[in-house]
Amino acid sequence: MAWKPRIIVFTCWCSSSGVDQAGFEGFKYPSNVLTVRVPCSAIINPSLIVKAFEKGADAVFITACRPSELRRVAPSRITEARVSLLRRLLKTIGVDEDRLRILWISSNEGGLFSREVSRMIRRVEELGPLNIGGRMVEQV
Repeated sequence: MAWKPRIIVFTCWCSSSGVDQAGFEGFKYPSNVLTVRVPCSAIINPSLIVKAFEKGADAVFITACRPSELRRVAPSRITEARVSLLRRLLKTIGVDEDRLRILWISSNEGGLFSREVSRMIRRVEELGPLNIGGRMVEQV
């Protein structure tokens, strides 16, 4: 069986409507994309992202509310800072930064979500299975 990249998508409550809309409108994304809903992207602990990679994710994708649509800007800044820091840390251990992405998405942007997930899958297929420290991460 051919390898397929495993993508974990953490989606905040508001942006998850955009993810749902992708399905309602008939946009397709592969079954190897697992969606995990959280109340707010700012509560995604960096250790959870690291754990996703340890457990076999080839990439992690975070969807979050557009900063302009939030009453407070702090949650988007927290999310952005964490993703930026984690991308730099992953790079130091040889993990391509493209394996961790954030997408600011509105509740009516299912098409955007579908296109960006497809784009990420293509990029991860180019990169191949995640290999940390010279060993392949075991698929769970």
